[in-house]
Amino acid sequence: MGITEGFSMCGGDFVEVYSDPSQVGVWDAVVTCFFIDTAHNVVEYIEIISRVLKDGGVWINLGPLLYHFADMYGQEDEMSIELSLEDVKRVALQYGFQLENERTIETTYTTNPLSMMQ
Repeated sequence: MGITEGFSMCGGDFVEVYSDPSQVGVWDAVVTCFFIDTAHNVVEYIEIISRVLKDGGVWINLGPLLYHFADMYGQEDEMSIELSLEDVKRVALQYGFQLENERTIETTYTTNPLSMMQ
């Protein structure tokens, strides 16, 4: 099997693409890198991730919870569900995930470590 066999990266709306019934129980692993805080509803993302994984599948997540919609709410905007890390872990456990390895690391994603803006 080639390195890209069974690998998928998809542009578009995560909820729209992976809510499709054809995605249920298809994936051995889902990796979310600097991603789950892009959700209007992080619970919905976790639910979808749990649904698309095969039995025994793994979810690997890396990234902050900066929630892209935190300061954008207006009367006509969709509300955003923004959970703390502890609440995200609780929700994940309720969807059947087991926390196997947890650690916090420093990253310099989108940051120049030599810049004054840190």
